[in-house]
Amino acid sequence: FQGGFRVGPRRVALIESCRSALAGIVQATSTSSQPGVAPILFSTIILTLIILIMLAPACYSLYVLPATNFMKELKDHKVYLFLIASMCLNGLGSYAWNNSSYWMQLNGFTPTEVTIIQLVQSAVLIVVLFALFMTLHRQSIWGPWPMCDFTCLIPPGSLLYALAFWELGNLHYRSYTFVAVLTVAWIVDVARFAAFWTSILTTLANKWYAIIGSFIGFSFIKVCEGVSPLVVHLIAIGWGVSPTWSQLVPNSPETNLAALQKATLVSAIPLALCAYGVQVMARQYFCGEVLTYKGHGHLMPDGEPGWDSGSSVFMPAASIEGYGGHADNGMLLEPSNSDEDSDGSYDSDEDED
Repeated sequence: FQGGFRVGPRRVALIESCRSALAGIVQATSTSSQPGVAPILFSTIILTLIILIMLAPACYSLYVLPATNFMKELKDHKVYLFLIASMCLNGLGSYAWNNSSYWMQLNGFTPTEVTIIQLVQSAVLIVVLFALFMTLHRQSIWGPWPMCDFTCLIPPGSLLYALAFWELGNLHYRSYTFVAVLTVAWIVDVARFAAFWTSILTTLANKWYAIIGSFIGFSFIKVCEGVSPLVVHLIAIGWGVSPTWSQLVPNSPETNLAALQKATLVSAIPLALCAYGVQVMARQYFCGEVLTYKGHGHLMPDGEPGWDSGSSVFMPAASIEGYGGHADNGMLLEPSNSDEDSDGSYDSDEDED
């Protein structure tokens, strides 16, 4: 996001599509592990990496890391609060709607066929999601409005998951229409997830706020997913069904297709609708919390150079005399050899006063 708001969506789309595809491949090929182990391990790795990112070297954080008032200013980040709340609500129902592999097996597909389908879905996801966000990137030339509408108005994929399982789960044996709808639901869910984090990281503006806020938000989301089996059971038990436990065999998962369809519908739909309502509420605050809308380096938001002689160059940090370096008519002073820092960063003429 150092390159501005327009650069963020395509980068997040590529990263999130690859991450989701990798998670799907891990889940599809982890036949020796218990269900749910692979996603937990994958999430643990992600959280570990986030913690390592937050532990910036002292020589860097001493000069760069600002005093963090994130918690004091939390009430002002309404887009962040609404979007995290929406993902938490959707996560509370994840145990009910995020069972497409099991649903396909109930529909007649063998475990090997389900694995092949998931691998194909992963490949389709990468292509479609990157194309989608490249379109958003091109549409968001002079303002954040396309990203705002996409983020706040796209419905949760869990709605399509639950409706597909209810309407098509047993309509036809080995239904490829059912598989296609599940694929679309997965793409919608991942696109929504990527759009949410693109918007959160952008509206928080400060990169350290973004790291801290994302870590805290992601932790809350994973906690909600962890208690999801109990939550969906309590919601569905009023209709005499449960997506968590069988009504016939004690301490066993539900295997009756009709009962599982009803339990999924009555437990996932209310939470998904609540999540969508909270998500839409973030729209009125979205544009106001996008503090800047700039180009990338010396380029304007539409990709055109800001001025004829402008250019972006890679400048080693060792060439800048700490805080004493100044620019004179666009030229830096002679670099000092006292700074042994070999790291570098990009700079451009847009930093001149």
